[in-house]
Amino acid sequence: MTDALPAKTALVVEDEMLFRLEVRDLLEAEGYAVVEAGNAAQALERLDGTVTLMITDVRMPGTMDGLALAREVTRRRSDVAVVVVSAQVTPRPEALPGHVPFVERPFIESRFHAAIDRAVSARTESR
Repeated sequence: MTDALPAKTALVVEDEMLFRLEVRDLLEAEGYAVVEAGNAAQALERLDGTVTLMITDVRMPGTMDGLALAREVTRRRSDVAVVVVSAQVTPRPEALPGHVPFVERPFIESRFHAAIDRAVSARTESR
């Protein structure tokens, strides 16, 4: 007998390992299978049809930051809910794609979960 796979998969894009592990643990507790990436290029490689949610930091190594990644993912996959987080940068609202919430780090867990709920609801309503 095989175990059923979770119905939802989250892509966590963060170059800081400890924060990536913290977010992974929170998402797994919510029933998500988690795929990890350390930068935007890895994230785009791992953005397959199973991903339903992406959490991305703003500042990352490479040529694309998290804001550009959020715009690219929402362009490519309008069905993916996106949440942007950062401890160092608070983006202007116009820098975020529509329906993409921002959560400042360190975050309160309830705010993080509320942002995920808003992003998932926005993606569900837009379909």
